[in-house]
Amino acid sequence: MSESVLVAIAALFTTSCLVRIAPTFISLRIDPGAQRYLERLLPAAVFINFAVYIAYSEMVREPVPALISLAVVGAVALLNLLGLIGTAVLGITLYFVWIGIIG
Repeated sequence: MSESVLVAIAALFTTSCLVRIAPTFISLRIDPGAQRYLERLLPAAVFINFAVYIAYSEMVREPVPALISLAVVGAVALLNLLGLIGTAVLGITLYFVWIGIIG
């Protein structure tokens, strides 16, 4: 594996631990409204960071397909239309379709 792949894996592992494991050991006293807000915000933030990292690494090779697919994924995610898996599949499909059109 390349160094950038190992860095990405380490970053995603660390983020997953901070978001999913650390809260079981760390007790934060926050009001229920803020807790619900964070429960909605954090998974979306992790997904967006992951999508941006992938798009950035692909922008070096194929900038137009990566930008188009990232813009569509961002819009669909903000509108909450397809859910996590559907949005990821849509972004991947658009990326490879645009590579086929341009390349």
